[in-house]
Amino acid sequence: MLSSLTRPPTPPVLLMHTKFLHLALTVVLPVVALVLTETKLVGGDATSAMVPLPVKAEFGNGETYSLPPTITYSSPSSGDWDAHLTVFAKTIQRLTGENCTLVKAIDDKAGWTFSLDESLAASAYAIDITTEGVGVKAGGIKGLSYATATLLQLVGGANEGELLVGTIRDEPKLSYRNLMIDMGRNPHSVELLKQTIDFCWFYKIDSVQLHLTDDQRIAFPFESFPKLSDGLISLDDFHELEAYAVVRGVTLIPELEVPGHSGMIRRVYPEVFGETGTELASSPKALEGIQTMLDDLMSVFQSTPYIHIGGDEAFGVPEDLQRDLINKLHQFLKSKGKQTLVWEGPAPGKGENRVNTEVIHINWRTINYPADQMLKDGYRVVNAAWDPLYLVDHYPRTNFTMTSPQRIYEKTSLTTFKHVNPGIHTYANPIEVEPSDQLIGFCMPWWEGREENYYDQVFPRAIPFAEVAWNPEIERDFTSFEARSQQAEAIRLRAFYPVKIEADALAVPADGVFHDQTTVSIAGRNNLPADNDDWLIRFTTDGSAVNADSQRYEQPFEVDETVDVRARLFVKGSPMGAESQLKLIRVQPKENLALGKPVTSSVSSAAPFSVERVTDGGTGPLDFYLGYPAVPEPIAITIDLETPQTIQRVLVHAFTVQGSFEKYSVEVSLDGEHFTEVGSRKEKPETETSVVEHAFEPQQVRYVRILSEGNRGYVFDSFSKILEVEVH
Repeated sequence: MLSSLTRPPTPPVLLMHTKFLHLALTVVLPVVALVLTETKLVGGDATSAMVPLPVKAEFGNGETYSLPPTITYSSPSSGDWDAHLTVFAKTIQRLTGENCTLVKAIDDKAGWTFSLDESLAASAYAIDITTEGVGVKAGGIKGLSYATATLLQLVGGANEGELLVGTIRDEPKLSYRNLMIDMGRNPHSVELLKQTIDFCWFYKIDSVQLHLTDDQRIAFPFESFPKLSDGLISLDDFHELEAYAVVRGVTLIPELEVPGHSGMIRRVYPEVFGETGTELASSPKALEGIQTMLDDLMSVFQSTPYIHIGGDEAFGVPEDLQRDLINKLHQFLKSKGKQTLVWEGPAPGKGENRVNTEVIHINWRTINYPADQMLKDGYRVVNAAWDPLYLVDHYPRTNFTMTSPQRIYEKTSLTTFKHVNPGIHTYANPIEVEPSDQLIGFCMPWWEGREENYYDQVFPRAIPFAEVAWNPEIERDFTSFEARSQQAEAIRLRAFYPVKIEADALAVPADGVFHDQTTVSIAGRNNLPADNDDWLIRFTTDGSAVNADSQRYEQPFEVDETVDVRARLFVKGSPMGAESQLKLIRVQPKENLALGKPVTSSVSSAAPFSVERVTDGGTGPLDFYLGYPAVPEPIAITIDLETPQTIQRVLVHAFTVQGSFEKYSVEVSLDGEHFTEVGSRKEKPETETSVVEHAFEPQQVRYVRILSEGNRGYVFDSFSKILEVEVH
């Protein structure tokens, strides 16, 4: 959950979504040969587009299986398996540009076989590729969905329709691998949720937690308390989403937040839930009301083994009452066959007031109840450490907390619990625990976020999360992973998004930044036709969803302002696949010697906060580079002017909100090795300012370096937020 320090008391040139991977199509991939914990993976080109890497894969004798235009398959007589394989068949057809079709065999001569193997764990699967066909065994519907996700990556990465002969034996090391979406602060559409489910299927993320209630809004239409709903997503929509997820092997976990973050519930129905958190936690009538709301949730989300009841940040509510409520709700959920999830909240208590050890704790701050103590007390624990897993779109909507995909890949550890706030002791001294079966997995939360930022900020970071959560013990080489993930992401886009959006003349391609104007072109992927009345593309440029009445795309068009382009393929009037999206940001640069020059950082960064933002010409409040960590060692941001220049002024533009300021020094160098300080800002200015000019005697300079010690005084001081550096 969010720290009380940050939560308000109330209230391609570019390929869509994953712009940080836009170089995917130009990377020459190395042969993959990674040593895993148990087995040696000899994959060659077969594994060059696989995320997450399987636990064991063997390819290598050079023989291949040729994908035929029509693949016949056999499978058990099961409604769940039939439904999943029907969706899989449609996705294969889209992925291959309708050049490959899967149909169920009417006899025993199937080219692909899918079978249930009860000797396998429910999430395990095995794939055998021979010169004659493909055989898949799975321990259950989860294992089947993981197998088909692997097959999508294999087929999408096949060279001219040839699959290498080989075997895969795979299953997740951890059962709990969860992406959380905060719907209690801002709406998230059905379209976004469906795309997230598809994403999780493709990358084998087990579940999506829906944080449905909070102080600001209630996202679920509770039939028992109808005045709570804002009506944006109907009950039928949620039933549809549940069915959509089940078919794809993804679990939806609902969350009802009590006794903290229950302001909306109490404001609308004080006669049931009381006027304070204490009244809610202690009233028999409120307990009955909460149980009724949980029944409403369970009537829709029937497949989940888990129900989340919140449990954190119940400020002012005595801890014994918090624990008592958690235990009562746990017993209620247990009687319904469900397991209880809570956020790290009150200490466990003693005797009858001790929180039941069957309750699963998601440890996020490791302050109120440190992770090592949780394990010692016998609880199962989910790791949701701020560093590196938290993704936060903070109020006042110009500030963000999130680490880079590289840091997520390299630093995510099941046994490490670390914060991003230097003011909290686990920043400098993370809690390290021993490996344990009580550590059941990870949660990556998206807090306070707006849908307009979701795709660009969440998906690129959830890809490395997916691989590490699948197998935390894997040897990690980010260069190799980046190459694989670029190829995998290109395949995912082909499989789920029939339309691609591109733009030219971009100043920062990964972030969609352009100067003056850019030309946007839209086309069908995979050679799908999109130029007749039966197959056509429609689009919008104002960020609104594309529908059958949206403008028809006919030719490239110019853009001279910030836009959110969305496009969708329609076949005979009905949408095919998902809606593509590309955000384009116009900046008005001021001419200076640093404009457009190469810039690097001593720490990793990524879209939409790439280090190239420092020299893109933009000085708007959202045009910043987001660097982490800037404490205890400063981040070195180095601009290469490419040739020696005579300079005498450096202007540093930095993020400023509610009194925050960037703490830094400015250095210059001719050779890139020996630097001299020419200016600094180490103390908070008396008057809030976002730009500071540092003047000095003219001298020959090629390199300008900013040593940032972080943006101080608002939220977390460990993040650098440089908007722009001008050199004159």
